[in-house]
Amino acid sequence: MQDVVQRVQIVPNYAGGFLFSWEVSLALLDAAPWSFLVQEAPTDRGPWTSISPALVGQYMWAERHNRVINKDMVLWFRVQLTTPSDTYASVPIAPYGALGKREYLLVRDIMRRETLQAATLAGTLGTLWIRSTFGPKCYASLDPITGDVTKTDCDVCYGTGRNPGYHGPYHLWFTFSPAQKDEQMTEDGTGTRQPYSHTVRAIGSPYIKDSDVLVDQTSQKRYYVDAVAVETEIRRVPIVQVLTVHEVPVSDPIYRLGSVQNA
Repeated sequence: MQDVVQRVQIVPNYAGGFLFSWEVSLALLDAAPWSFLVQEAPTDRGPWTSISPALVGQYMWAERHNRVINKDMVLWFRVQLTTPSDTYASVPIAPYGALGKREYLLVRDIMRRETLQAATLAGTLGTLWIRSTFGPKCYASLDPITGDVTKTDCDVCYGTGRNPGYHGPYHLWFTFSPAQKDEQMTEDGTGTRQPYSHTVRAIGSPYIKDSDVLVDQTSQKRYYVDAVAVETEIRRVPIVQVLTVHEVPVSDPIYRLGSVQNA
């Protein structure tokens, strides 16, 4: 099968080297577990060397060291997927993705300044869980005939129908606005509730989407992301993003996310 591992992106990682993200074709039906390796090579034909540990159920990885690339050095990267059935590799991609080296370093420096301001002033250290839109199916929550999700409180998929339902956690600094009450209908449509909503500022790496989950590491409060707006970007690469989030009631099954997987 061609193009199993798709949309490999290399984006700035303010803490050091590169941050890699990728997706997997929805046509892939291999069973779990799915294990990924980020690999590099001097040419687009190899030889390939793994630079990441085995990443099970993860679709993002950041280097923890500051990578220095000589201007005469040619590097290529790819992501390899191994399932119980087969092994697949993405199309090789060159460093910096859509950015030139100068632009890449500029984006990384802006992210570094944003993070420094959040860490020293009004920011909150938190974790991000990204809702899975692809990956192995969670057969414990799916109807075997229709494929519809029938168990929204599943401890594996949390109603996403994927295994895992969220991947992470990814550690980020967030800057929260003062809380506002936002009146919403209850899930069963019989009444209303008034959860607290916030506007949240964060760097653009990793990119956050609606239905992702933020966790305040101090209070352990959890928030669903309702909307995302990119405030600053270069060549369509997000640098700063602004989120609209609402606080999750403690009765929500998403409060088991992380504690169940890490038990």
